[in-house]
Amino acid sequence: MSYYCSHITQKHKDEWEDLVKKNETAGFHQSFAWAKFKQEDNWESYKIGIFDKKNDKLVGGCLVLQFNFSNGTNFLYIPEGPVLNYENEDQLFWQWRALETALHSIISLKPENLTTHLRIEPRALSVPKWFLTGFVKSPLNLQPRHTQILNLEMSEDEILTQMKPKGRYNIRLAEKKGVEVSEINFEEINTFYKLYKTTFERNKFEGKNLEFFKTYLKHCGEFSKIFVAKVNKQVLSAVVIVYFGNRATYFYGASSNEMREYMAPNMLHWHVIKDAKKQGYKEYDFWGIARDEKDENHEWHGLTQFKKKFGGQQLNLIGAYDYVIQKDLYDNFIKKYES
Repeated sequence: MSYYCSHITQKHKDEWEDLVKKNETAGFHQSFAWAKFKQEDNWESYKIGIFDKKNDKLVGGCLVLQFNFSNGTNFLYIPEGPVLNYENEDQLFWQWRALETALHSIISLKPENLTTHLRIEPRALSVPKWFLTGFVKSPLNLQPRHTQILNLEMSEDEILTQMKPKGRYNIRLAEKKGVEVSEINFEEINTFYKLYKTTFERNKFEGKNLEFFKTYLKHCGEFSKIFVAKVNKQVLSAVVIVYFGNRATYFYGASSNEMREYMAPNMLHWHVIKDAKKQGYKEYDFWGIARDEKDENHEWHGLTQFKKKFGGQQLNLIGAYDYVIQKDLYDNFIKKYES
């Protein structure tokens, strides 16, 4: 079993995207489109492919993002990756060894070696102990570590049956009250953003600005949709959904302060679930919950209760791990940004 690494270029795009879409431990954060999106947010990117020496077939790799700080330091990040065969430990071992060599080459090219650390965050439930040799647990997960997944291979009746009673009730109530759901085009992003701004101000969290969403849709619109729920033309709820591989993902959401008794978000998600199912997607990812839904002190407590009403299965991923390169610089980074 022998592999080598090389840069993934535009000619490999279709082959790479197909590989990522078929790998359950990866996602849209490993796409070419995501790399272009992040480049507009001051991230550099490297695309490394792992090739089988026998036939030069692309079998794995990763998109590596690099964020540069004003003081000259930087850190490397592999979101939803690296993309490896985690189901076959022998292949995983040799693919990881080949990729480690390539990653060290990238680090050694940095002037004065001011890279603080490399962070990986595969969408994996577990990995062999040897895989994380030399890594430390990150103090902060950049992607949700715990998420709720709904199996879309069930029938609509089966999906409704496995929901919590309150979930079914709220959907039926919204339907009776005349909540209607429709897709809007990207030129109407202000409609979404107005509601999104209301949401993060109400819940007192730091939200994204309008330019973030415009840039995101510019590059990632190929696999995204925006849906809104209305009553008498008044928008009460909205979502941005990502469609990638076999998975539809609830990426961003928003809801109005008004007419909350109409349960518009429930009807909105039910529509998105049915739409994704009709398109052939196999699962719906609610994208981030608290590990313990009973933890009332968790900032996502209310959000978790809402998502859990739709049923499904909770996934507890391994989370992010850091390979520390410059200990002093890394400690300063953690103290300043993640403590």
